[in-house]
Amino acid sequence: MIASKYGIGQQVRHTLLGYLGVVVDIDPEYSLDKPSADELAVDEDLRDAPWYHVVMEDDNGQPVHTYLAEAQLTSEIQAEHPEQPSMDELAQTIRKQLQAPRLRN
Repeated sequence: MIASKYGIGQQVRHTLLGYLGVVVDIDPEYSLDKPSADELAVDEDLRDAPWYHVVMEDDNGQPVHTYLAEAQLTSEIQAEHPEQPSMDELAQTIRKQLQAPRLRN
């Protein structure tokens, strides 16, 4: 069984670019059908480790969905980000949804 380092709703940073993001889904291993040219160069060990669907903001404040290997992410230490409040709101919303009781039919 593969254990993921980060959880859904957790804020993370891209290790090279420094962008703040929020984890919205986790794959136990690389699972895109057709890898891009950049992803083809990824080490086989990285392909077998968890991959994360992360929402980040572009330079215009628009949400961007990215797919990143665990090795490309670090934990975000700060709880609040005045420069990117929408990322804080997204993380809070996801965490609340995960904690909310689900109704059954």
